Amino acid sequence: MDLAGTLVVVVFVITYAAITSEKVNRTAMSLTGMAIVAIILRILTGTTFEEITHHIGWYTVLFVTGQMIIVAVSRASGMFQYLALALARPTRGNPRRLFITLIVFVFFISLFFDTTSTMVIIGPLTIEVCKALGMDFKPLLISEAIVANYASIPSVVGDVPNLVIAGVTRINPGFQFVALMPLSFIFLALSLPLMLRYAERSLEGQDFAKAEELFRVNPASLVRSRIEFYMSVVAMIVLILAFTIGVAEGVEASLVSIGIAGVMLLVTRHDVDMVLRQVGWGTVFFIIGLFGIVAALEITGVIADIAAWMSTVVGTDKALATLFMFWIPGLVSSVVDNVPIAALLSPLAVEFAAMGPVVPLALVTGVNIGAFILPVGSPANIIALALSETEGDPIGMVAFAKAATPIAILMMLVGTGWLLMLSFVFG
Repeated sequence: MDLAGTLVVVVFVITYAAITSEKVNRTAMSLTGMAIVAIILRILTGTTFEEITHHIGWYTVLFVTGQMIIVAVSRASGMFQYLALALARPTRGNPRRLFITLIVFVFFISLFFDTTSTMVIIGPLTIEVCKALGMDFKPLLISEAIVANYASIPSVVGDVPNLVIAGVTRINPGFQFVALMPLSFIFLALSLPLMLRYAERSLEGQDFAKAEELFRVNPASLVRSRIEFYMSVVAMIVLILAFTIGVAEGVEASLVSIGIAGVMLLVTRHDVDMVLRQVGWGTVFFIIGLFGIVAALEITGVIADIAAWMSTVVGTDKALATLFMFWIPGLVSSVVDNVPIAALLSPLAVEFAAMGPVVPLALVTGVNIGAFILPVGSPANIIALALSETEGDPIGMVAFAKAATPIAILMMLVGTGWLLMLSFVFG
C-alpha cells in the first residue's frame, strides 16, 4: 500500500470512528471525509475530484432519493394516516394483536421500501396509535426496526446495501428472492415470540375508553386530498409491480423510483418545495459522502489489496468463502453503517462468486442481520431512536441493544446453517 492509500485508510477509520461515536453529525462527517480524501488524491496522485465522483454509486443515491420523495408525497395526502387507523381498527385496541399486525405489515412493506423509508412510514404512525391507546411505543419501534432490517434480505430493492451489492455483483433478483424468502419467514417465526416477550409489560395495559374513542374516527376523514390519496395508492401499486416484475426483467430500480417520484411531484396539489423539505436530505448526502470515501479506497488499490488477502485466506474453499462473506460483514456492520460495508466488500463478493452463486447472497444476509446487532449499524435503528427522542421518551442505545442483540445473534447462527445448505444445493 502506497502513501496515498495509507492516508485514505486513516481518513476512512477516523471518519467512521467519529460517526459511530455519535458526537458529530454523520452527514457532515462523511462529506468532510470525502473532501479530505479528494485533496489527498489530488496532491499525491493527481486524481481529480471529477474522477472520484465517477466512482460514486449515483444509481443507489437516486433510488434512495426517489423512495423518500414518494413517501413524502404519500404522507402529505394522508394515505399513511388512513392506513394506520385501518390496520389498528380490526385489533379493537388489543395491544398484542396490534403489535402482531404492525410487525407483519412492516415485514411485507420492507420487501419494497428501503429500511429508512419503512421506518419513516411506520414510525410516526406507531407512535400516534400507541399514544392514542395509552401504550408504550418504544418496544414496538425497536421491533419494527429489527424486522425492517431482516425482512429486506430477499429483495434487491429492500435496502440500500442490497442495491449496492446487486449493482456490483449482478445478482439475479429472482434467485435472491427464491433462495432467501424462506429464510426471512423463518426469522419472522423465530423473532416474533421473542419480541412479544420483550414487549410483554408494555402490552399488559389496555385503555378501552381511549380505544373506543379512537375507533369512532372514520379513517376516510384522515385523507386530506382524495385525488392525491388515489394517486398515492396507484403509485404504490405501480412501484410494487415494477420492483417485483420489472426489476426481474432488467428494468432499473433507480429509474422506477425516480420516475414515479417525478410524476407524483408533478401531479401533487401541495407546494412542491414544502414536500421536498420533508425528504431526508441528510441521509442522501451521508450516502454520497460514504461512497466518495469508498471510491478513494478503490482508486488507491486498497480494495484490490484486501481482495487479494482474502483470496489467500479463503483459497478455493466454497464453504469458507460463504462463511467469510457472511460473518465478517455481519460483525463489522454492527459498529459501522452497513451501506459502506456493502460498498467496500461487493467487489470481493464478485471475486468469490466464481465459487458459487450463494457467496453474494451471504454478503446480503450478513450486512442486513449485522445491522441490528447494535443500534449504529443501520439508519432504521437511528430513526427509531430519533423518533423516541423527539417524543421526549428516548429508547436509549443500551435498551435497543438489549432487545436486538440476542435476536441478531440467533439469526446469524440460523443464517449460517441456511447459507451452507444453499451452498451445497446450488454448488
